[in-house]
Amino acid sequence: MRNGAFTALAYSDALLARCAEGAELNAFITLDPEAVRAQARAADARRVASELLGPLHGLPVPVKDSINTADLPTTAGTAALRNFRPGSDAPVVARLREAGAIILGKTNLHELSLGWTSSNMAFGPVRNPWDRTRIPGGSSGGTAAAVAFGMAPLGLAEDTQGSIRVPAALCGIAGFRPTTGRYPNLGCAPISELFDQVGPHARNVDDLALFDSVMTGDYSELVVPKLERIRLGIAPEFYFAGLDPAVAAVVESALERLVEAGVTIVRADIRELGSLVDAITLPVQVHDVVPSLRAWLSSSGAAIDFDEMLVEVSPDV
Repeated sequence: MRNGAFTALAYSDALLARCAEGAELNAFITLDPEAVRAQARAADARRVASELLGPLHGLPVPVKDSINTADLPTTAGTAALRNFRPGSDAPVVARLREAGAIILGKTNLHELSLGWTSSNMAFGPVRNPWDRTRIPGGSSGGTAAAVAFGMAPLGLAEDTQGSIRVPAALCGIAGFRPTTGRYPNLGCAPISELFDQVGPHARNVDDLALFDSVMTGDYSELVVPKLERIRLGIAPEFYFAGLDPAVAAVVESALERLVEAGVTIVRADIRELGSLVDAITLPVQVHDVVPSLRAWLSSSGAAIDFDEMLVEVSPDV
Protein backbone atom coordinates (compact mmCIF):
# COMPACT_ATOMS: atom_id res chain seq x y z
CA MET A 1 0.00 0.00 0.00
CA ARG A 2 2.81 2.38 0.88
CA ASN A 3 4.40 2.07 -2.57
CA GLY A 4 1.09 2.27 -4.40
CA ALA A 5 0.89 -1.40 -5.38
CA PHE A 6 -2.70 -1.50 -4.11
CA THR A 7 -5.17 0.83 -2.41
CA ALA A 8 -6.67 0.80 1.06
CA LEU A 9 -10.04 0.15 -0.57
CA ALA A 10 -8.77 -2.88 -2.48
CA TYR A 11 -7.11 -4.26 0.65
CA SER A 12 -10.23 -3.64 2.75
CA ASP A 13 -12.38 -5.39 0.16
CA ALA A 14 -10.04 -8.38 0.23
CA LEU A 15 -10.25 -8.57 4.02
CA LEU A 16 -14.04 -8.16 3.98
CA ALA A 17 -14.22 -11.06 1.52
CA ARG A 18 -12.14 -13.11 3.93
CA CYS A 19 -14.51 -12.13 6.76
CA ALA A 20 -17.44 -13.39 4.69
CA GLU A 21 -15.58 -16.60 3.89
CA GLY A 22 -14.98 -17.21 7.60
CA ALA A 23 -18.39 -16.09 8.84
CA GLU A 24 -18.99 -19.43 10.58
CA LEU A 25 -16.13 -18.62 12.96
CA ASN A 26 -18.40 -15.94 14.46
CA ALA A 27 -15.35 -13.76 15.07
CA PHE A 28 -17.28 -10.48 14.83
CA ILE A 29 -20.24 -9.09 16.73
CA THR A 30 -20.38 -5.93 14.60
CA LEU A 31 -19.08 -5.66 11.05
CA ASP A 32 -20.17 -2.75 8.82
CA PRO A 33 -18.62 -3.26 5.36
CA GLU A 34 -19.82 0.08 3.96
CA ALA A 35 -18.36 1.97 6.92
CA VAL A 36 -15.06 0.16 6.36
CA ARG A 37 -15.09 1.07 2.67
CA ALA A 38 -15.85 4.71 3.49
CA GLN A 39 -12.84 4.83 5.82
CA ALA A 40 -10.71 3.16 3.13
CA ARG A 41 -11.75 5.70 0.48
CA ALA A 42 -10.88 8.52 2.86
CA ALA A 43 -7.48 6.92 3.51
CA ASP A 44 -6.83 6.63 -0.23
CA ALA A 45 -7.80 10.26 -0.77
CA ARG A 46 -5.35 11.34 1.93
CA ARG A 47 -2.62 9.23 0.34
CA VAL A 48 -3.17 10.88 -3.05
CA ALA A 49 -2.96 14.26 -1.32
CA SER A 50 0.26 13.19 0.48
CA GLU A 51 -1.49 13.50 3.85
CA LEU A 52 -0.55 10.18 5.43
CA LEU A 53 -1.63 9.96 9.06
CA GLY A 54 0.91 7.44 10.30
CA PRO A 55 2.41 3.95 10.03
CA LEU A 56 -1.00 2.22 10.04
CA HIS A 57 -2.47 4.40 7.29
CA GLY A 58 -5.24 2.49 5.53
CA LEU A 59 -4.75 -0.68 7.60
CA PRO A 60 -8.01 -2.32 8.81
CA VAL A 61 -7.81 -3.31 12.50
CA PRO A 62 -10.55 -5.18 14.41
CA VAL A 63 -11.25 -4.15 18.00
CA LYS A 64 -12.40 -6.41 20.83
CA ASP A 65 -16.00 -5.52 21.65
CA SER A 66 -15.17 -4.57 25.22
CA ILE A 67 -13.25 -1.48 24.06
CA ASN A 68 -15.20 1.73 23.42
CA THR A 69 -15.64 2.96 19.85
CA ALA A 70 -17.44 6.17 18.91
CA ASP A 71 -19.00 4.89 15.70
CA LEU A 72 -19.82 1.27 16.59
CA PRO A 73 -21.66 -0.39 19.50
CA THR A 74 -19.65 -1.69 22.44
CA THR A 75 -21.48 -4.70 23.87
CA ALA A 76 -18.82 -6.25 26.12
CA GLY A 77 -20.35 -9.45 24.79
CA THR A 78 -23.47 -9.15 26.95
CA ALA A 79 -27.08 -8.92 25.78
CA ALA A 80 -28.13 -5.82 27.74
CA LEU A 81 -25.50 -3.70 25.94
CA ARG A 82 -26.41 -4.91 22.45
CA ASN A 83 -27.22 -1.37 21.27
CA PHE A 84 -24.90 0.62 23.55
CA ARG A 85 -22.85 3.29 21.75
CA PRO A 86 -20.37 5.06 24.06
CA GLY A 87 -20.06 8.10 21.79
CA SER A 88 -16.29 8.38 22.15
CA ASP A 89 -13.26 6.22 21.45
CA ALA A 90 -11.14 4.60 24.10
CA PRO A 91 -7.66 6.23 24.05
CA VAL A 92 -6.13 3.11 22.46
CA VAL A 93 -8.67 3.27 19.62
CA ALA A 94 -8.01 7.00 19.21
CA ARG A 95 -4.29 6.26 18.86
CA LEU A 96 -5.03 3.65 16.19
CA ARG A 97 -7.07 6.19 14.22
CA GLU A 98 -4.39 8.86 14.66
CA ALA A 99 -1.90 6.41 13.15
CA GLY A 100 -4.20 5.99 10.15
CA ALA A 101 -5.89 2.69 11.02
CA ILE A 102 -9.35 1.77 9.76
CA ILE A 103 -11.61 0.21 12.39
CA LEU A 104 -12.66 -3.04 10.73
CA GLY A 105 -15.32 -4.05 13.27
CA LYS A 106 -15.90 -5.26 16.82
CA THR A 107 -14.85 -8.80 17.66
CA ASN A 108 -16.67 -11.42 19.68
CA LEU A 109 -15.53 -12.45 23.15
CA HIS A 110 -16.41 -14.40 26.25
CA GLU A 111 -19.25 -12.48 27.91
CA LEU A 112 -17.85 -9.57 29.94
CA SER A 113 -14.39 -11.09 29.32
CA LEU A 114 -15.06 -13.49 32.20
CA GLY A 115 -13.85 -16.75 30.69
CA TRP A 116 -11.21 -18.49 28.60
CA THR A 117 -13.35 -20.21 25.94
CA SER A 118 -15.08 -17.32 24.08
CA SER A 119 -18.38 -19.14 24.44
CA ASN A 120 -21.14 -16.56 24.43
CA MET A 121 -24.86 -17.11 25.00
CA ALA A 122 -25.81 -13.65 23.71
CA PHE A 123 -23.88 -13.61 20.42
CA GLY A 124 -22.87 -17.22 19.90
CA PRO A 125 -19.50 -18.91 20.42
CA VAL A 126 -16.32 -18.06 18.56
CA ARG A 127 -14.86 -21.06 16.75
CA ASN A 128 -11.23 -21.97 16.24
CA PRO A 129 -10.13 -21.27 12.64
CA TRP A 130 -8.05 -24.46 12.57
CA ASP A 131 -10.84 -26.74 13.81
CA ARG A 132 -14.42 -25.50 14.06
CA THR A 133 -15.19 -28.06 16.79
CA ARG A 134 -12.65 -26.52 19.16
CA ILE A 135 -12.47 -23.31 21.17
CA PRO A 136 -10.20 -20.41 20.14
CA GLY A 137 -9.38 -19.54 23.74
CA GLY A 138 -10.58 -16.43 25.48
CA SER A 139 -11.64 -14.05 26.39
CA SER A 140 -10.32 -12.29 23.25
CA GLY A 141 -11.16 -15.22 20.98
CA GLY A 142 -12.78 -13.16 18.24
CA THR A 143 -9.72 -11.00 17.63
CA ALA A 144 -7.42 -14.02 17.64
CA ALA A 145 -9.65 -15.99 15.26
CA ALA A 146 -9.92 -13.02 12.89
CA VAL A 147 -6.15 -12.54 12.73
CA ALA A 148 -5.45 -16.28 12.43
CA PHE A 149 -7.95 -16.70 9.56
CA GLY A 150 -6.54 -13.74 7.64
CA MET A 151 -9.43 -11.35 8.22
CA ALA A 152 -6.93 -8.77 9.49
CA PRO A 153 -3.16 -8.55 9.99
CA LEU A 154 -3.43 -6.98 13.43
CA GLY A 155 -6.12 -6.74 16.11
CA LEU A 156 -6.85 -5.09 19.44
CA ALA A 157 -7.53 -7.31 22.46
CA GLU A 158 -7.44 -7.21 26.26
CA ASP A 159 -5.81 -9.38 28.92
CA THR A 160 -6.46 -9.77 32.64
CA GLN A 161 -5.32 -13.31 33.34
CA GLY A 162 -4.51 -14.70 29.91
CA SER A 163 -7.13 -13.23 27.56
CA ILE A 164 -4.54 -12.20 24.95
CA ARG A 165 -2.08 -15.01 25.56
CA VAL A 166 -4.45 -17.99 25.63
CA PRO A 167 -6.22 -17.22 22.30
CA ALA A 168 -2.89 -16.44 20.66
CA ALA A 169 -1.60 -19.86 21.69
CA LEU A 170 -4.73 -21.76 20.65
CA CYS A 171 -5.04 -19.94 17.31
CA GLY A 172 -1.36 -20.10 16.41
CA ILE A 173 -0.63 -16.37 16.23
CA ALA A 174 1.48 -13.83 18.12
CA GLY A 175 0.08 -12.02 21.14
CA PHE A 176 1.55 -9.39 23.46
CA ARG A 177 0.29 -8.71 26.96
CA PRO A 178 2.25 -5.57 27.96
CA THR A 179 3.21 -4.56 31.47
CA THR A 180 0.12 -3.16 33.17
CA GLY A 181 -0.16 0.54 32.38
CA ARG A 182 2.03 0.55 29.27
CA TYR A 183 -1.03 1.55 27.22
CA PRO A 184 -4.08 3.38 28.61
CA ASN A 185 -6.98 1.15 29.66
CA LEU A 186 -9.57 3.93 29.89
CA GLY A 187 -12.74 3.24 27.95
CA CYS A 188 -12.40 -0.53 28.22
CA ALA A 189 -14.88 -2.76 30.05
CA PRO A 190 -12.80 -3.78 33.07
CA ILE A 191 -12.37 -6.74 35.37
CA SER A 192 -9.63 -5.43 37.64
CA GLU A 193 -7.58 -2.25 37.32
CA LEU A 194 -4.65 -4.07 38.93
CA PHE A 195 -4.51 -6.74 36.24
CA ASP A 196 -6.28 -5.47 33.08
CA GLN A 197 -4.20 -4.48 30.06
CA VAL A 198 -5.03 -3.75 26.44
CA GLY A 199 -2.70 -5.33 23.89
CA PRO A 200 -2.42 -6.66 20.33
CA HIS A 201 -2.83 -9.87 18.39
CA ALA A 202 -0.82 -10.14 15.17
CA ARG A 203 0.63 -12.68 12.78
CA ASN A 204 4.23 -12.01 13.78
CA VAL A 205 6.37 -10.27 16.38
CA ASP A 206 7.40 -7.46 14.00
CA ASP A 207 3.76 -6.35 13.80
CA LEU A 208 3.45 -6.52 17.59
CA ALA A 209 6.46 -4.21 17.81
CA LEU A 210 4.87 -1.81 15.30
CA PHE A 211 1.69 -1.74 17.38
CA ASP A 212 3.73 -1.01 20.50
CA SER A 213 5.44 1.88 18.72
CA VAL A 214 2.06 3.35 17.73
CA MET A 215 0.80 3.11 21.30
CA THR A 216 3.94 4.47 22.99
CA GLY A 217 5.33 6.82 20.34
CA ASP A 218 8.69 5.05 20.60
CA TYR A 219 9.84 4.03 17.12
CA SER A 220 13.37 3.02 18.07
CA GLU A 221 14.57 -0.23 16.55
CA LEU A 222 13.62 -3.37 18.44
CA VAL A 223 16.77 -4.79 20.03
CA VAL A 224 16.90 -8.57 19.71
CA PRO A 225 19.27 -10.14 22.26
CA LYS A 226 21.70 -12.85 21.22
CA LEU A 227 20.22 -16.28 21.83
CA GLU A 228 23.31 -17.29 23.82
CA ARG A 229 22.42 -14.64 26.41
CA ILE A 230 18.83 -15.80 26.94
CA ARG A 231 17.85 -17.86 29.99
CA LEU A 232 14.34 -19.26 29.54
CA GLY A 233 12.53 -20.60 32.57
CA ILE A 234 9.98 -23.38 32.25
CA ALA A 235 7.91 -25.07 34.94
CA PRO A 236 6.84 -28.51 33.68
CA GLU A 237 5.21 -29.58 36.96
CA PHE A 238 2.91 -26.56 36.80
CA TYR A 239 2.32 -25.86 33.10
CA PHE A 240 2.59 -29.38 31.70
CA ALA A 241 0.27 -31.09 34.19
CA GLY A 242 -2.47 -32.85 32.24
CA LEU A 243 -0.93 -31.83 28.93
CA ASP A 244 -1.94 -33.90 25.92
CA PRO A 245 1.02 -36.11 24.92
CA ALA A 246 0.95 -34.83 21.33
CA VAL A 247 1.17 -31.22 22.55
CA ALA A 248 3.89 -32.13 25.05
CA ALA A 249 5.96 -33.64 22.23
CA VAL A 250 5.70 -30.43 20.19
CA VAL A 251 6.72 -28.33 23.20
CA GLU A 252 9.72 -30.53 23.99
CA SER A 253 10.79 -30.43 20.35
CA ALA A 254 10.65 -26.63 20.39
CA LEU A 255 12.70 -26.53 23.59
CA GLU A 256 15.31 -28.79 22.01
CA ARG A 257 15.60 -26.43 19.04
CA LEU A 258 16.05 -23.48 21.38
CA VAL A 259 18.84 -25.29 23.22
CA GLU A 260 20.52 -26.11 19.90
CA ALA A 261 20.33 -22.40 19.03
CA GLY A 262 22.11 -21.46 22.25
CA VAL A 263 19.29 -20.67 24.69
CA THR A 264 19.76 -21.83 28.28
CA ILE A 265 16.69 -23.63 29.64
CA VAL A 266 16.14 -23.35 33.39
CA ARG A 267 13.61 -25.80 34.80
CA ALA A 268 11.81 -24.56 37.91
CA ASP A 269 9.31 -26.12 40.29
CA ILE A 270 6.52 -23.62 40.98
CA ARG A 271 3.72 -26.06 41.76
CA GLU A 272 2.56 -23.83 44.60
CA LEU A 273 1.75 -21.00 42.17
CA GLY A 274 -1.75 -22.32 41.49
CA SER A 275 -2.73 -22.23 45.14
CA LEU A 276 -1.24 -18.75 45.51
CA VAL A 277 -3.28 -17.49 42.55
CA ASP A 278 -6.42 -19.00 44.06
CA ALA A 279 -5.66 -17.43 47.43
CA ILE A 280 -4.59 -13.95 46.29
CA THR A 281 -5.17 -13.07 42.63
CA LEU A 282 -8.68 -14.42 42.13
CA PRO A 283 -10.14 -12.81 45.29
CA VAL A 284 -8.74 -9.43 44.19
CA GLN A 285 -10.34 -9.79 40.76
CA VAL A 286 -13.68 -10.91 42.20
CA HIS A 287 -13.60 -7.91 44.53
CA ASP A 288 -12.74 -5.49 41.72
CA VAL A 289 -15.08 -6.58 38.93
CA VAL A 290 -18.40 -5.15 40.18
CA PRO A 291 -17.22 -1.63 41.14
CA SER A 292 -15.01 -1.50 38.04
CA LEU A 293 -17.90 -2.35 35.69
CA ARG A 294 -20.18 0.12 37.49
CA ALA A 295 -17.62 2.88 36.95
CA TRP A 296 -17.12 1.97 33.26
CA LEU A 297 -20.87 1.97 32.54
CA SER A 298 -21.25 5.36 34.22
CA SER A 299 -18.21 7.01 32.61
CA SER A 300 -19.13 5.64 29.17
CA GLY A 301 -22.64 7.08 29.32
CA ALA A 302 -24.58 3.82 29.39
CA ALA A 303 -28.33 4.18 29.85
CA ILE A 304 -28.41 1.22 32.24
CA ASP A 305 -26.54 0.50 35.45
CA PHE A 306 -24.74 -2.65 36.55
CA ASP A 307 -27.76 -4.22 38.26
CA GLU A 308 -29.90 -3.82 35.14
CA MET A 309 -27.15 -5.28 32.98
CA LEU A 310 -26.69 -8.21 35.34
CA VAL A 311 -30.28 -9.37 34.82
CA GLU A 312 -29.44 -10.43 31.26
CA VAL A 313 -26.00 -11.90 31.91
CA SER A 314 -25.79 -15.61 31.11
CA PRO A 315 -25.76 -17.89 34.18
CA ASP A 316 -22.61 -19.62 32.92
CA VAL A 317 -20.52 -16.47 33.46
